[in-house]
Amino acid sequence: MNNVTENTKVIYVGIDVHKDTNSFCAYDSREDKLFAEHKSSSKFENTLHYLKNLQKSVGQDAVFLIGYEAGPTGYGLCRKLQKEDFACVIIAPSTIAKAPGQKVKTDRMDARLLAKTLAFKTYSPVCLPSEKLEAIKEYTRVRTAKITMLKKAKQNLLSFLLRMGLPYPQSGHYWTQAHMAWLRTMNFADKWLQESFEEYHAEVITLMDKVQRIEAKILELCKDDEVREKIDALVCISGISYVSAISIVAEIGDFSRFSKAKSFVSFTGLCPGEDSSGNRVRHTAITKAGNSRVRSLLVECAGSLRMHSVVTAKSVRVKERQKNASAAIVSYADKCTLRLRKRMLYLSQKGLPYNLVTTAGARELACFVWGMMNFVDNRKTALNKIDEGELSDIQKTVEEFIAQ
Repeated sequence: MNNVTENTKVIYVGIDVHKDTNSFCAYDSREDKLFAEHKSSSKFENTLHYLKNLQKSVGQDAVFLIGYEAGPTGYGLCRKLQKEDFACVIIAPSTIAKAPGQKVKTDRMDARLLAKTLAFKTYSPVCLPSEKLEAIKEYTRVRTAKITMLKKAKQNLLSFLLRMGLPYPQSGHYWTQAHMAWLRTMNFADKWLQESFEEYHAEVITLMDKVQRIEAKILELCKDDEVREKIDALVCISGISYVSAISIVAEIGDFSRFSKAKSFVSFTGLCPGEDSSGNRVRHTAITKAGNSRVRSLLVECAGSLRMHSVVTAKSVRVKERQKNASAAIVSYADKCTLRLRKRMLYLSQKGLPYNLVTTAGARELACFVWGMMNFVDNRKTALNKIDEGELSDIQKTVEEFIAQ
């Protein structure tokens, strides 16, 4: 699409993609004409056959822009089309304009809408990660899935013991070494109650072992050249572990697509919503739009940072990580840690609930994460300015948004 001129004929092709079928529609913006509507199985050979035939019918000089809505089918179709020299984009669903009150929805209508959306340029494209980065992201999601299963298994075990009138007798947290030792002493006179306990307990132990094994492999992935530099910078911030860092980097991919810190925070859904009309301005809870996994990771990291102090083992490990980082990155990370601790302490002293304070910390942490990643991507410019004592444009943006 880079060689397109005013005289170039551009054909926009919308594809409504499903697991079993694909629906196609071509649109010529010059003639305002929808044509070549077709539906076939979702095999790539059928999609390629349709496009080749369309190319023959409109002429080899025409340029094609193909698009489909982001969904569970992933990035495979886009990559395959690009390898066949077709320009293809994945459209963010939230940017597709739809008529209010529309009661009829068909695959044919969706394909038409996608074709016109491409032509009128009213969409935002989804960032297409490299195949290696996508593989890393999928593996980190395996850990998330196992942790969800582990939480459910733990709850099942505790609920069973509570029904049997055996709550944990000691004060303190569950799943500590003392609690695990107490679980191993459980013994029921009834055979089937003992079988039930052993099944619940075995599932917890098995999932805990799986999570540990997955985390060990994730630490190996952190050494990959594609993500290593960004991860080494992020873990300099207190509260961000290697697992959280690689998960955030893999989920976002290209941080430069967010022009401002505010855009990144909006993408994570951590910014407050607004319900205003006339002179009335009312801010609501956070929007929870965008990437829910990154939002959860940032909230978790903010909570961890809040619990750290300068004498804990976690803080000592952070200092160890900072030894291999540049002075500029360490300075920026320390500034982030100090600011967030002060901010969350101030909000706590005002009596705000724990979740509200942690979410506010996560919102500011997102700004610093965005700034850090841009520092890494623009090391020769942004980081040099910080070394010289100047406030870079990136840092200014972060400060302006945090001050709001």
